[in-house]
Amino acid sequence: MRSGPCLALSAKVKIVHRPRKKPRNLESHTVLLIGLSSAAIAACAKVGEDVFNNESGPFDEAVRNFVLIHQNTAVRDSFLIITRVASPSVIIPITAAVGAWLWRQRGLPIAGAVVMSPAISLAIFLAVKRLYKRKRPEGGARLHELTYAFPSGHAAASAAIFGTTAYVLWREEMLPRSGAAALAILAPLFVGASRVYLDVHWSTDVLGGWSVGALVAALSGHVYEKTRTETRRSHRYR
Repeated sequence: MRSGPCLALSAKVKIVHRPRKKPRNLESHTVLLIGLSSAAIAACAKVGEDVFNNESGPFDEAVRNFVLIHQNTAVRDSFLIITRVASPSVIIPITAAVGAWLWRQRGLPIAGAVVMSPAISLAIFLAVKRLYKRKRPEGGARLHELTYAFPSGHAAASAAIFGTTAYVLWREEMLPRSGAAALAILAPLFVGASRVYLDVHWSTDVLGGWSVGALVAALSGHVYEKTRTETRRSHRYR
């Protein structure tokens, strides 16, 4: 049995519930993701409408003619390497490996947010391709790319994958802000440019693909922030 003083001391002890800390700067990240989502939706709607109504022809033809006139063998060979390396069949497995690494280092919710983006972007662009049934430029046949053109799968997958991965690595402080921005912007930019330069896609195919990919990346960022807030409260928030 407890002694009298011990009982008195234990009676005075009160359980204090500390308020949960809110993620620092979460509001600014939310605003960023909402803004990106809104811009991507607007771009998807505009480009999709123009292509569906056959209003993008003059723009696409002008860009194509300019590119064909100014093509260079060395640049073409470089873009051919980029377009092959950035094929969805290549970068999706690589992304899965990155997700597995993040799972071991940071936890399953982070990996889920990264790995989720390629599957969603591929499902979206495959469905839209069947809806539009747009033919590719003549260069598509030369490179044996005979599927429908709009939107570009390379552009969609690269924007979704690199955008999501860059955001997560930045939030996990594995990349500085400048490095994450370069990965999210420059990588899809070169991939999309390679598709137009090789004459396998119209320019609006690439713009549509980027829009779809950006939307997927923004939604993946929302999922990341949600899982991070709900399941990782024991970790230090940035």
